Amino acid sequence: MIMKMEQPKGWSPCNLHAVPSAHGVYVLRDQNQNILFIGSHRLREKLMRHLRANDVPGVKYFEWYQTDSRRTAKEKEQYWIARYRPPFAYRRNRTH
Repeated sequence: MIMKMEQPKGWSPCNLHAVPSAHGVYVLRDQNQNILFIGSHRLREKLMRHLRANDVPGVKYFEWYQTDSRRTAKEKEQYWIARYRPPFAYRRNRTH
């Protein structure tokens, strides 16, 4: 179950500090709001890693969805990846 969500915000460290450390799903988007990457885990931790590593090119916005458990987050992530087929998440999941 999704317990809390945040609409797309600009991809900057200032906006990441308000993200909870709870489990959830996050979406990285480009300047046209196209989905580039979908991931799950502890929200703030994973988003900060992506920001520092700059491992998904073209990210301009992010949004997050807090879930009631890690399992729910992983299920949502897998469902959304299958549905939206984002270029970076899809490639990563196929190689691992």
